[in-house]
Formats: sequence, structure tokens, C-alpha cells
Amino acid sequence: MALLESLGFAPLKFVWQIVNFLILLFILNKLLYKPMLQMLDDRKKSIEDAINSAETAKAEAEALRKEYETRLAEAKKEAQDIIAKAAQLGEEMKKEIVANAQEEANKAIRKAQEEIAREKDAAVAALRDEVATLAVMAAGKVLGKAISVEDHEKLVKDFVQEVGGLKC
Repeated sequence: MALLESLGFAPLKFVWQIVNFLILLFILNKLLYKPMLQMLDDRKKSIEDAINSAETAKAEAEALRKEYETRLAEAKKEAQDIIAKAAQLGEEMKKEIVANAQEEANKAIRKAQEEIAREKDAAVAALRDEVATLAVMAAGKVLGKAISVEDHEKLVKDFVQEVGGLKC
């Protein structure tokens, strides 16, 4: 012990220093260390909560992205279906318009053919009447006598009936 005292070691002072150090540790523990640990625990908990929230938000965003992609695919399919239906409808309308135009053209051709046939029949009838009249007049000159109106009409009718059976 003398050796320790010669080095300036005072046991009573040393005990008081240990007591003061322990009191300081107790005070620091109560006032600084525990609040510091509590603050670090709170910080750790808030970081974990933030990470959990971020993971939840990421999962929700992923779900929304998948839903969006599904809806987008459905919308594209629906748009393609609409385009296909419109193209089919357009093709059907085209065929219907062409068929109607062909039918109208055929009607116009039939009507024109009927009109031509009527005109031809009228022209043939007029020609027959004219030929009959000329034939009767020629016969009257050949015979050298005048034919009465009644005889003239009778001869024309007879001639038209005989010639009417012949085709031109």
C-alpha cells in the first residue's frame, strides 16, 4: 500500500471517484442512455413501419399495374372486335349496295327492253297499216277504178289479218 501511496494513489479518493463514477453512470443511464435507447427503438420502429408501408404500397401498385394491363388487353381486344365487326358490316353493306345496284340495273334493262319491244310492235303495226294502205291504193290503180271508203277499210283489215300472222 505504501507503494501505491508513493505513486499518489489515495484509496479514499479512489473510492469517492468510483462512487462519483457510478452516480454519473446512474444519472447518464436515467437521463441520457434510456431516452437515447428509447429514441433509437422508436426510430427503428418508424423505419420498419415505413418499410412495411412501402412494401404494401409496392404490392398494391403491382396489383394495380396488373389490373391496368388486364384492362388494357381487354380494351385492345374489344377495339379489335369492334374494328372486325365494322369491317364485316362494311363488307355486308358493300355487297348489299352492289346487289341493289345490280337489281336496279337489271330492272332498267328489262324496262328498256320492254319499251323497245312496245316501240317495235307499234312500228311494225304502223308499217303494216301503211303497207296495207299502199297495197290497196296500188290495187285500185291497177284495177282502174276508185274504191269506196268501206271497201278500202275492208281490204286493209283483211290484208293486215293475213300479213299479221307473218313474222318480220
